[in-house]
Amino acid sequence: MNVRIIPDRWEKIIELVEGRDGASVDEIAAALSISATSVRRDLARIDQRGLLKRTWGGAAPTRRAWPGPTLAESRKINPVEKERIGRVAADLVNPGDTVMFDGGFTTFQVARHITAADISVVTNSFDVAQAVFGRDDVTLEFIGGALTAASGTTIGPRTAQQIRQLNADKAILGADAISIAEGLSTPNPLIAQTKRAMIEHSRELIVVADYSKLGRFALHRVAPVDAISVLVTDDKADTEILDSLRAAGIDVVVASGAAP
Repeated sequence: MNVRIIPDRWEKIIELVEGRDGASVDEIAAALSISATSVRRDLARIDQRGLLKRTWGGAAPTRRAWPGPTLAESRKINPVEKERIGRVAADLVNPGDTVMFDGGFTTFQVARHITAADISVVTNSFDVAQAVFGRDDVTLEFIGGALTAASGTTIGPRTAQQIRQLNADKAILGADAISIAEGLSTPNPLIAQTKRAMIEHSRELIVVADYSKLGRFALHRVAPVDAISVLVTDDKADTEILDSLRAAGIDVVVASGAAP
């Protein structure tokens, strides 16, 4: 179910608390450079929304952050469209590029179809890493952190910190939801943190998403829609949504026809 985007400061508090599996008021205040009074007020409101649980002197996660669908589940959702998108998006990678990839079946399809030589791949996804592992013309940089076994990706503050030490020509990211008003968003604050770090440290953002992800928004905002340089989607996408994305300055590429 779609929900309203929460204030940026609340999102930072939730990321901090879930990333540390709990945090005190003083820790949150120091990390965000705000007063303890402001933290207590925010925590009271966040607790009312059910997004965190107030504790004596701080807050704790209400639940483990949802890591997204497993790769096995993702393979069953629009697999033909994701295959087409992967083939088309792979052609956007040029020889010599450094490319950041996050996890997901669509980004995996991009990685496995890349033919450009002498590239560097930076990823937090075991599946993307495996897709290019062993190629003599690919330099692979795997990002560590907290492993989500179901999706085979690393996420969390340590993952984001490592990404911020690197720079890339392109970030090729999957999407849970894209809309004009809310931009790129995801249900998981730690995944949002990882995606933001990749966007911030890449010159160009390429989003790969099948038609089911368009016109939707989720809890945690990753980036405004104008941060996207190129969107690669499939021919089942709503034409009105595609037209609105083009009007926002995004280069929309539609992958059509049966995958060879």
